[in-house]
Amino acid sequence: MESRIIRVGLAGAGSIAQVAELPGLIAESGVKIAGVVTRQPESAARNLERWPIERAFASVEEMIEQAELDALFVLTPKYLHTPFVEMGLKAGLDVFCEKPLATTLEEARYLANLADQTQRLLMVGFNRRYAQVYEIARQQFQNNEIKFCVAQKNRVGSEYRATLENAIHMIDLLRWFCGEPETVTAHTIAPDRYKEDGTIALIRFAGGAIGTLVAARCAGEWDERLDAYGNSTTARVVAPDRVSISKNGETRVIEMRPRAQGWAQVNQTLGFGPEVSHFIECVRKRKKPLTDGHDAVRTQELVDTILAQAGLPLQDREAH
Repeated sequence: MESRIIRVGLAGAGSIAQVAELPGLIAESGVKIAGVVTRQPESAARNLERWPIERAFASVEEMIEQAELDALFVLTPKYLHTPFVEMGLKAGLDVFCEKPLATTLEEARYLANLADQTQRLLMVGFNRRYAQVYEIARQQFQNNEIKFCVAQKNRVGSEYRATLENAIHMIDLLRWFCGEPETVTAHTIAPDRYKEDGTIALIRFAGGAIGTLVAARCAGEWDERLDAYGNSTTARVVAPDRVSISKNGETRVIEMRPRAQGWAQVNQTLGFGPEVSHFIECVRKRKKPLTDGHDAVRTQELVDTILAQAGLPLQDREAH
């Protein structure tokens, strides 16, 4: 079972796939990229030239019918996640889906339950959990030792539903570090409720920790960091390059940049390669992914609570 070739198909192969999933897949031994579907024929042609992909297909349905897949990677814009994840699961495939799992919590719950019903694996791409800087930081604490955690992801310029689309990474990390939420307060600055300038949330977790989310989309630079405090320990991540651990009056700094080379750096330091490896291992060994569908639903539940507290919409504009 573990030595057989795993055949995967890609629904979508945009900019993130080029630096994330595709490099991760070609680095995996025993994996064959059997097919790709893109919206534009010229995009499919470029992918066939650049990557070892067997062939392009006109539709995801055609690829599923003809490519003899074991797994489907759904790397499309989020509004297409639900139909393609549903299609893959119902066809008996294991599915990797980029975050967020769906545009609405109701659809995310449906997909997580569908994976149970079809007895297939569903993994969602919260790649920061697989990044070494965050793994090292989290390893410094035992259960409920973290008392305060501040997660920030600030960027230049806004985007459509930025908190769901982008800040969800840090919301997921707050859950991973601190446990399940108990109470939430949140505020936003949003002249356009669908294109917020930023969101701040204060979260009390059931295990006793207090977490803060800062997601400013009016910043002067890209800036991602997380600080965790507890048990006389400070873990400070400046992603993707550095994590420092302070305890007993000493600070140890671990630099990630020297561990990666050239274009592969972000693929490794932000956890994209390791998350692909994790998914393939789960497919081979039939084990539950760390970021499976139900775990992704719990993160999206927290996202929705933050959105509601901040007065932001819970659905895409087109749904109204």
